[in-house]
Amino acid sequence: MSPEQNKAIVTHYLEQAWGKGNWAVAEEVVAEDVVFHDQVREGDLPPGREGMREAMRRISTGLPDFTMDVHEMIAEGDVVVIRWSSTGTHNGFFNGFPATGRSVTLESISIVRMKDGRIVEGWQESDQLGAARQLGMLPKGSMPKPLARLVVAGIRLKDRLTRRGRSA
Repeated sequence: MSPEQNKAIVTHYLEQAWGKGNWAVAEEVVAEDVVFHDQVREGDLPPGREGMREAMRRISTGLPDFTMDVHEMIAEGDVVVIRWSSTGTHNGFFNGFPATGRSVTLESISIVRMKDGRIVEGWQESDQLGAARQLGMLPKGSMPKPLARLVVAGIRLKDRLTRRGRSA
């Protein structure tokens, strides 16, 4: 398929599946064995289309007034890049956190790989730190130095344990 055809398919998917909760469109457009790579889903959701279905359920539960705005879409070959934002009110349990009643806007960039008119792989990076700040889960402004040191120490410890586990 051409890059323009791929963009049209992705646009239809975003508007219908994510914008209107039309699961039938997701079934049409997303391959059963799709692979998603992002900081929220890895290890937390089932693989394939079932993981996407669960992600959609979590979002509609946690942010019932969820809306998505596509700001830019670029396609080349079988890859489509989307710069988008979503907005919603945190009125339900979401990503391990009880409702705060606060509005949140999440800026994101997604890359999807298409094959035969279907999404077969996707990557997403979102401003999770900004969202956590908007929801009052983290202080605004720069991170306090003691907290930053603690976060860095935790990352280093995790890296050491991971390396140790590989060599054992």
